Amino acid sequence: MGRVETLDPNYFLKDRTRFIRFYYEAGTAGFADVKRRIEFKLSPYDNPPYSEDSEPPYLVEWIDAEAAMDVLGLSCVSLLSDSLKLYFNTLRDRVLRFSFDKSEDAILKRNGFPAAYRAALGPILDTDWSDCPADFDVIEQVVLARNKGQHGEDITSFRSTFDRKMLARHPLPIFANSEELSLLTAEDGSLESLLMPSIKVSREALFGALEEVDILVDWIEGRREQAEEWVRKQRSSR
Repeated sequence: MGRVETLDPNYFLKDRTRFIRFYYEAGTAGFADVKRRIEFKLSPYDNPPYSEDSEPPYLVEWIDAEAAMDVLGLSCVSLLSDSLKLYFNTLRDRVLRFSFDKSEDAILKRNGFPAAYRAALGPILDTDWSDCPADFDVIEQVVLARNKGQHGEDITSFRSTFDRKMLARHPLPIFANSEELSLLTAEDGSLESLLMPSIKVSREALFGALEEVDILVDWIEGRREQAEEWVRKQRSSR
């Protein structure tokens, strides 16, 4: 944040989002190629061994490749959530040097770190956030998906699912398979099934979330003067 501190958290956050894009593209390419080769019967999946099984040949390999893409997508969401948290923590501890008050601690416990930092940074940046172009609904879903995806649910699968609390907050989640979600949803938009939809991180959803985080930190950086003024007032009052 310029004269406030020599460390530039914006730069390092952007470097992390750049890496996450690269990591996803490079990581999924091989798994997508396995699926494509199986589907089009290309080498080395063009000569299946004899089997009386009714299942399509190389089904296990196809399922493994699909699961690997899902796991990789969730790992990218986790990296993005942690990167944003590190960015905010750096602003708090090393750049602006502020602490959460009791109300912000309560928000942190109830609504998560993005909401707590919005509350804390509002006065510092002299904003009510109404002019911030970042989509905080998307950013919150990044954190929720990361928290849910960190914990396995069943030894038989790598699948992570939404829970009813998550869907109550975000009825149309970005990290979901739209076809699966529609099958489990009633005409009035409520979830009519006891089954929960899977957390599914598509390239479009992941890259959209990355863009929202980039927009947010650019906007915060654009309010450097307000932050510096707040720091000057804090120093003069000591």
